[in-house]
Amino acid sequence: MIVETFNKVGLKAYMYSFTFSLAVIFLINYCKHHKDWNINNIFEILILWIIFAFFTFFVSFLQSKKSSSKLSGVHLLTFPLVFLFFPNGPGLAFSKIVIGLILVYSEHIFVKALFSKSKNKYLFDLSIFISIIVLFNIALLIFYVFPIIVVFKQKLYNIKSLIAFLFPILLIPFIFYSLPTIVPYDLFGLANNTLNIQPLGYSDLTNGDWIWFVILSVSIYVTIFIRPKGNEKSSAFLFMTIWLYLSFFIGFLGLNLDHERWLLGFVPAAFFFGVFIENMKSDRLKNSVIFLAAIFMVIFKLVDFEIL
Repeated sequence: MIVETFNKVGLKAYMYSFTFSLAVIFLINYCKHHKDWNINNIFEILILWIIFAFFTFFVSFLQSKKSSSKLSGVHLLTFPLVFLFFPNGPGLAFSKIVIGLILVYSEHIFVKALFSKSKNKYLFDLSIFISIIVLFNIALLIFYVFPIIVVFKQKLYNIKSLIAFLFPILLIPFIFYSLPTIVPYDLFGLANNTLNIQPLGYSDLTNGDWIWFVILSVSIYVTIFIRPKGNEKSSAFLFMTIWLYLSFFIGFLGLNLDHERWLLGFVPAAFFFGVFIENMKSDRLKNSVIFLAAIFMVIFKLVDFEIL
């Protein structure tokens, strides 16, 4: 019954996905603020829901542009489902939303750079977007691995390609730091150039962290044992795999991510959990896993926040 609704990406699947997202966000908001929850929280819920719905649509829309690596409809379900597993902190910052959107679009450009004839153009675009997220957090320099992969996989060793890769790395910081009166250094958390390392200790782990590790374990399992066929699909899979492992590395070391240590890995985790569900043999098994996971997490949230 559940997976049949999400057999393909369409209006019905979007409607159910957005409804489920609203219910998940309402539950999480109520759990976090249940002691002083009031009607004013509805505005916060609606804003987060709009952002989440847009994010889900943005991811699925970009994937629909690919000929052989489109997301299945079940991903519209796993995004809100995985959000239930996320160890929610004090709230989302604007900078983290922008970083997520840019990385989602970067995956789209990464695949284009590997399979389009305009390789240098997409290499240039990819380098620009990675340079932008580095302005938010210097630790995100490690995401330059994606344009580097494009350079080596496509053997782009000429001067034109070198300029396409390096010019944005110099251009974006130059533009940003040349316009301090128009774009203040602290705008939306930009220009975070101090690398603060706060390694995760055992005593720092919450119940929510342990639950999140279940999703990360499933995601890692998928990256190792459930590999797709087809060059384009494999490239999208490769991007998400690297994104997942880099996010785990950054989260474990706590590199300038404040209280949302694992947020950077939410998108790839939801992506791989969707692949995990999609590769189950029967719809009955898929429905059972989804239903039991949702029920378990609702009860867990209510208990963890001391509502039950």
